Amino acid sequence: MAGPRETVWWLVVLFGFLSTLVQAQNTTAQNTTASVSASTFFLEETETQFSLNIANDSDDVFVYFTSPAYSWVGVGFGDKMEDSLMFVMYPNEEGDSVTISPRIGSKNAEPSFTPSVDVEVLPGTMINDSMFVFQARCSNCRSWLEGSLDVKNEAHPMIYAFGNAHLLQSNSQHANLKRHIRYGHFTMDMVAATGTGGVPTKSNAMNGVKLQGDMTRDHDRSNLAHAIIGCLALFVLWPLNIIFAGFFKNIKIHVGVSIVMLAFLIVAYALGIHTSYEYNRSKGFNTPHQIFAFISLFPMVLLSVLPIRPLATLHKLIPRLHTPLTSILFITLALTGGLGLHLASQTRSIILGYAAVTLFIFVFNTTLQTCVRRRGSAYARATTRRQLGEDDDQDLMLAESMAKRTMEMESRSGSAASLRPQPQWNGGREGGESREFGADGQEMPRSAGRAGVYGGGAMPGPQYMMNMHPGVPVHRW
Repeated sequence: MAGPRETVWWLVVLFGFLSTLVQAQNTTAQNTTASVSASTFFLEETETQFSLNIANDSDDVFVYFTSPAYSWVGVGFGDKMEDSLMFVMYPNEEGDSVTISPRIGSKNAEPSFTPSVDVEVLPGTMINDSMFVFQARCSNCRSWLEGSLDVKNEAHPMIYAFGNAHLLQSNSQHANLKRHIRYGHFTMDMVAATGTGGVPTKSNAMNGVKLQGDMTRDHDRSNLAHAIIGCLALFVLWPLNIIFAGFFKNIKIHVGVSIVMLAFLIVAYALGIHTSYEYNRSKGFNTPHQIFAFISLFPMVLLSVLPIRPLATLHKLIPRLHTPLTSILFITLALTGGLGLHLASQTRSIILGYAAVTLFIFVFNTTLQTCVRRRGSAYARATTRRQLGEDDDQDLMLAESMAKRTMEMESRSGSAASLRPQPQWNGGREGGESREFGADGQEMPRSAGRAGVYGGGAMPGPQYMMNMHPGVPVHRW
């Protein structure tokens, strides 16, 4: 039976043996780490690191990629997006690890997933403290259908990009990406990255890399203009046009605003088509947003061509289609806009705000159209009066004003005449007829007013007064 001293001695020996073994393992790991050649890109502004190792004993390429958890982060081989092989990473559905998607870039468009590149995700890939950490081995990344990796190039062109703050969580390598918000260029020394195969380690120092200019902030102007111009046509010009059509007699104003609104919609359609080619989810033009946009073209074309006179006179019901077609077009365009916000992955608050504005404008337009339909538009009322031979309200008011002025002038003239010397009257003329004499004593001819005809005096008679008001029948005495 061993004594206490022997027990202590054996414990000391065992502890020394374990210490030696651990030290040997650490030394082996350090030697292995030191033997991994790598070129490292480190962007201090975002603490993004992309390190690359090109194995000299196989066709493998090892990657260490870490970056803050944006919606997505990507690095590609090439001086531009077109035909570039890119590693794009974003959070998985659980939000605890990274989904890596090898993609081939397109010209000014969202890169597409390529199944020809085999990427093996290695242990250590995770999301740690809001940082993406990706470690992988790619077995066939040195060449692809659209290009290749030049392992002898000491300044191989590279690109990088960051997605916006939109939350993206998906396990799919085909996940839809929003346009990058920032991007840049750098060169990487592939010769310095060549050596014994292995995953590079974390580092915050540049190695074999040169930045090509500063990071550029990107803007999706076409998509923004598409949304703004469409909303201006729908929420500003549309209700104004109803007001002009219902309460302005000059139909040319309504026609002019309609042409401007149609031009806005055409521009919005053109920008939407241009934007559709930038994203994988809309290149096929088969999304609900695009389908409703195509449906909206039918009432839009009818509203544009039916008012043409040869078509408008084909049937009496054709002019009555204008208001129903207007309502149908507004509804389809409003639905198109809402589906477009969903397609663009806008936040719920923006979509709810759009719905509220749409509902308000729809109620406003419906109320105006109801009032105009019951009352009749100003242009229709004016046209009806002209067909009946009547003057409109403005002309009638002008005629009444002129009649009143004429009466005042006649009244003043009669008052002035009464101040002149009055003719003498002699009732003793033969036959009982009266005679009138002027101031000079000469006999004056008989007044036409004595013959029983109205209007013979200084004041205008009833017949004259009636003629001053159109629409009042004239009676001759």
